[in-house]
Amino acid sequence: MMMTSAAQAGKCHSQQCCVSAAPCVSGCNPCATVACKPACKTVERTVMVPEMVTEVRKVNCTAYRTETRQRDVTIYEKVPEIKEVEHSYTVMVPEVRTREEKYVVCKPVWQTSQKTYTVNVPYYESKTGVRQVKKTFWKDVEQEYMVNVPYTEKRTATRQVQKVVMKDVVQEYTVNEPYTVKRQGTRTVMKCVPVKQYRTVCEDQGHWEDRPIETACPAPACGSCGTCGGCCQTACAPVCTQRVWVPKVVQKQVEYTSYRQECDQVPFTYEVQLCKAVKKTRTVKVCETVCVPEKYTYDVQLCRQEKKTRMVKVCEVKCVPQEYTYQVQKCRQETRTCDVKVCSLVKEEKTRMVNFTVCVPQQKTCTRKVTVYKCVPKVVQQSYTVCVPYTVQKEVQVQVCRQVAKKIAVQVPDCAPCATGCSTCN
Repeated sequence: MMMTSAAQAGKCHSQQCCVSAAPCVSGCNPCATVACKPACKTVERTVMVPEMVTEVRKVNCTAYRTETRQRDVTIYEKVPEIKEVEHSYTVMVPEVRTREEKYVVCKPVWQTSQKTYTVNVPYYESKTGVRQVKKTFWKDVEQEYMVNVPYTEKRTATRQVQKVVMKDVVQEYTVNEPYTVKRQGTRTVMKCVPVKQYRTVCEDQGHWEDRPIETACPAPACGSCGTCGGCCQTACAPVCTQRVWVPKVVQKQVEYTSYRQECDQVPFTYEVQLCKAVKKTRTVKVCETVCVPEKYTYDVQLCRQEKKTRMVKVCEVKCVPQEYTYQVQKCRQETRTCDVKVCSLVKEEKTRMVNFTVCVPQQKTCTRKVTVYKCVPKVVQQSYTVCVPYTVQKEVQVQVCRQVAKKIAVQVPDCAPCATGCSTCN
């Protein structure tokens, strides 16, 4: 307990005496006549200051190298062969024939009759009305608005600039040099062989007949018979005829030629183009990118607001009554007469000669050249290039921030002893 009170008293003398003399005077009687004066001293201390340092570090990068590989590829070649083939075909030869045909003609007979009709005749009347018309009135109004006035300010900053450094590197590469080789092979050739066959064909060998048509006439007058058209005497008789085709289908055997394909093996010589790999060297320029800090000045465009006034025209629309005159269309009915021509048709029978065409089949033979193609497969070795990735270490300069120790001078309060058991500030 005694040690704790002594420590507290020493703390009081060392800390509070530099602020005011009251604690020192009250805590230590021999110093009651001495006034506490504030004083300071310079002390050297060590602080950590950040500093940018350029270091060289190794970075893993991916690079590519080309490799030449071999693979087997199957290709197909078309080998043409020209052959002469005799071909039989049927041609339909048109033949013109004549026949007699009866037909009915309707002759128009015109008659004039008087007709009465009603017509609406238009006329106009003038009337007066009142309508609301919109009129525009303009007035000037003062208006305040804000304007952004631009101005330019220059600033300075540091940026990293990449510089490209070129260097020569010797590189090996492979070139495929082609050469030709003759080979023997056998190919299959398709040829067409004519074969005679028979088929059944139906042919219509019919003929035309004039057949009577039975018609029914009304009982009263024979002239009103609409079906006969005036052909009746005292009573309607079935004397009207109609042409009817009477079919007669006959089957017969017709000879025709078809072609059958046959395969034949034919030897032939063909050329194959192969490639051999040859290694060569070349000098390639490789570029490396280096980052360098560089100071630059740039302009920044800023804006400040300014208040301005202007005169604006404001539009007001008001409705004003206005008197106007308009026309009204009305109609009145009138009765009129006119002459109308009425047409009636009278049937009349006539005869005419009609030409018609019949196609007659005719056999012909011709020789033509046929080209036959055969696909021959063959395996060819092909070289191709593949890009293979691999990892390479490169040195890159990097800006690193480090903490560096630095000694500085600091002003601190200084307390000196003024009497026995008491500390005051001189």
